[in-house]
Amino acid sequence: MLKLLKIFIITSLLCVSLFGQDKLSKVTLQLKWFTSFQFAGYYMALEKGYYKDVGIDVEILERDPSQNNIEQVIKGEAEYGIADSAILLYRAKNEPVKILASIYQHSPLILIAKKSSNILSPFEMKGKTISYEKELDDSPIMAMFKYTGIDEDQYTYKPLDFTYQEFINGDVDVISSYITDQPYLFQELGIEINIINPLNYGIDFYGDNLFTTESEILKHPQRVKDFTKASLKGWKYALEHKEETIRVLREQYGSKRSIEHLRYEAAYTQKLMVTDVVDIGYTSIERFRRIANIYLEVGEINEDELQHAIDELIYNPNIVEKVDTFYYYLFFALLSGMSAVIIIFYLFNRHLQLTVQKKTKDLLEQQETVDKYVIMVETNKNGVIKYVSTAFCNISGYQRFELVNKKNSIVRHPDTPISIYKDLWETIKKGKSWSGEIKNRKKDGTSYWLLINIDSVYDSKGRHVAYRSIMQDISDRKLAEELAVTDALTGIYNRLHLDRILETELQRSKRHHNALSVILIDIDNFKDVNDIYGHLVGDIILKEISHILRSNIRNTDTLGRWGGEEFLIILPNTELESAKVLAQKIRESIQKYDFSVVHTRTGSFGVAGWKEYDTKDTLIKRADEALYRAKKDGRNVVKVEEYNI
Repeated sequence: MLKLLKIFIITSLLCVSLFGQDKLSKVTLQLKWFTSFQFAGYYMALEKGYYKDVGIDVEILERDPSQNNIEQVIKGEAEYGIADSAILLYRAKNEPVKILASIYQHSPLILIAKKSSNILSPFEMKGKTISYEKELDDSPIMAMFKYTGIDEDQYTYKPLDFTYQEFINGDVDVISSYITDQPYLFQELGIEINIINPLNYGIDFYGDNLFTTESEILKHPQRVKDFTKASLKGWKYALEHKEETIRVLREQYGSKRSIEHLRYEAAYTQKLMVTDVVDIGYTSIERFRRIANIYLEVGEINEDELQHAIDELIYNPNIVEKVDTFYYYLFFALLSGMSAVIIIFYLFNRHLQLTVQKKTKDLLEQQETVDKYVIMVETNKNGVIKYVSTAFCNISGYQRFELVNKKNSIVRHPDTPISIYKDLWETIKKGKSWSGEIKNRKKDGTSYWLLINIDSVYDSKGRHVAYRSIMQDISDRKLAEELAVTDALTGIYNRLHLDRILETELQRSKRHHNALSVILIDIDNFKDVNDIYGHLVGDIILKEISHILRSNIRNTDTLGRWGGEEFLIILPNTELESAKVLAQKIRESIQKYDFSVVHTRTGSFGVAGWKEYDTKDTLIKRADEALYRAKKDGRNVVKVEEYNI
């Protein structure tokens, strides 16, 4: 029977192959603009027969400026389309759109002003006339305005004139453009311009996303996969054969741009696609989550819309879920190759100016590379932040404007000892370099670890003007180290690490003649909990006990699980009498606590203080003997080296 079924399936597939081979499935791809290198991959997939090879007849439609190209796909006027990150907002409003591939890893959308206008940033746009495509291709611009405090009532909006004549005539002060395209046009016209790029304000959105609808995916799942694969294959060919592609765009598909213009666009397109570090079409759910958070912060969507939009937006079974890990490994992969870039950066770009028009093309490319992948902060001599790289913004969770002109203590984690910062400042104020590991706090309160190298920065006259910190994210290594010394259930230190810490503290006490005490704790009748309620409840109780203990000790104390239901607290610089008081306090806290399921629980305590002849074993032995007497005398008591309290 199984053999007959196999024969039937094979025969059916052969029939489909033989009789359906000449019948191509017809679809339409709606572009977001006119024929240009921006869409070269799709044209070359058509020209080279990649779509036909998978049984698809594709018609590519240029943009009609009077139409909303995203809504055209939603309405079924086209099966596939191209859109920027604003597609996320449509998904948030329950429009059935799905991203298949992200072609531009960085949005090409910029604002342009005439150089004579002296408009260098959003701040100079107040009271000006600005032209862009509202609610369609304006997301990075609106986010930049929100972050820089520019409200819509502070400028005059004018719909985009796609001929740019109003801008040329002076009727419009600022227009939206693509960095891959329009700067070349104005260069040909002899019009000097200033470029205001949202990327320089921490707004790093995706550019052209290939998308479709849920209906297309449900009805033609294989066609969706084939169309996407063929499109990406076309992009790979277009980038590897730029001159041929340019000729095809002009001769076969009517592009009106000059050869030099298309070459300019091709070079910039490949740069924004970042093909040297990511695969063509790479899409990250974590990247879109960060984009969604920006939309949330600027009021474009709400919390409920954000989550379902992220969960439902991307159609890609091989999506990379952890972009932070990707950048972590990417940093190390690029580190050796960026050495020459960093050296040149140090020599020619000391002030790290953010204004694009003040740099040469080469320095701009170097800055963009360093800014994206090198975690870097520059402060003045008083520790006030004057520059942060995009990489630092990504790891800290802050936007650039939230950090600049703030003290670097904004990211300080309370767990990092003051002594580290004291040593840091004493070292760099002497003109020396400082290196060390520091735990920082993100905007959301979570932590991360950095290996930091700090050097002084000097101006052209040799005057000390700033400090520059170049950092590596070592959070994964620190996590691995933490797991090696942490009890998996309770999250506190394990027995092995307690032994090491106790040995270290004993040596310190002997060397400096400091006091040292230990408290050994046993949960009373814990076996009954496991026998009656099961080990899952027992595990919950152990976690709750750990929480009580942790909340009652100092940062300088060490808490760990000694074994089973026993815990050990190491108390440096603590006399025996103070240890007694602490043990009694913890005992009362446990007795009063309302535990899960079992409600009440008690603990017995043994306390011992260090003596000059003590080894680790003798000190623990005395604490253990005291604990034994506590349990023998009825439990829920504290015993201290032969003395009862």
